[in-house]
Amino acid sequence: MSVANRRRSRAFTFIELLVLVGIIAILVGILCPYLMMIRENNRRTECYGHLIQIGAAMQAYAEANRPLFLLPMWYYDAAHKPNGYVAFTGPDGGVKPNDITASLWLLVRGGYVKDLGVFICPSTDDEPDTLTDAAGAPVSALKRWNFRSPRNLSYSYDSPFTDGFSSPFSSDLNYECAIVADKNPGFDNVSGNEVLGPARDAPPFELAKGNSPNHQRAGQNVLHPSGDVEFFATPYCGLGNDNIYTAIAPRRLTTSRPSVDDPGFVGTDIGPAYNNDSYLVPTAKDDWGK
Repeated sequence: MSVANRRRSRAFTFIELLVLVGIIAILVGILCPYLMMIRENNRRTECYGHLIQIGAAMQAYAEANRPLFLLPMWYYDAAHKPNGYVAFTGPDGGVKPNDITASLWLLVRGGYVKDLGVFICPSTDDEPDTLTDAAGAPVSALKRWNFRSPRNLSYSYDSPFTDGFSSPFSSDLNYECAIVADKNPGFDNVSGNEVLGPARDAPPFELAKGNSPNHQRAGQNVLHPSGDVEFFATPYCGLGNDNIYTAIAPRRLTTSRPSVDDPGFVGTDIGPAYNNDSYLVPTAKDDWGK
């Protein structure tokens, strides 16, 4: 073969290499989003399983608290703070009244949850509580009173701290209610206690802003009082399309309910307005323990 022909052969091979690299880049561009979607779907399924386990623990707790079948609830200061909540107080003792996360921790203290990893959504960067004391030494569940950090809990719990309940906070809540779900996103667009958006009939992109950040705002896994878990692409997934991350009214309802199509109300100083008004907290924007 002549020198010229050898040069043409090398040039042709180089062009083929460029074409091959281009094809590979296109395939990677197509496959990467698909693989990421599969990974997120697997994490969503694992998250679903965690809530199933929490639901089973809730049912066992309720069975142990017959005849009212009470759900976990920390001390409620009804006289001085009929509405509102705190979170992550006193992990080593001295928990404040109305602590929503200490309420969930009762499942750990009672031995109903032994694997603290079930409180972590795998789609987040959160980490399980290590069950240690303030100095880092291992302790039993009975030596601890709360999650040590917001990073140890990926989920929100239906607040029982309200004067709006006409009957005990129990597993007898309506089936459509939410009692635990992926963490409340919190809201920036607030006037007073009123949330200014998104509305229930907002376009999907806007509506997604009201979803939990756990699954990239695609939606949230929701645990019902029966122990069943469902994934919803909207926060308006409570009883009658109630927004599970807001209270339907800022104070106890004594007359007819307002429209559940409204975005609702938020704040650490309010609670559910009636028994089946789901208001899941804490939120991703709360700064307790940070």
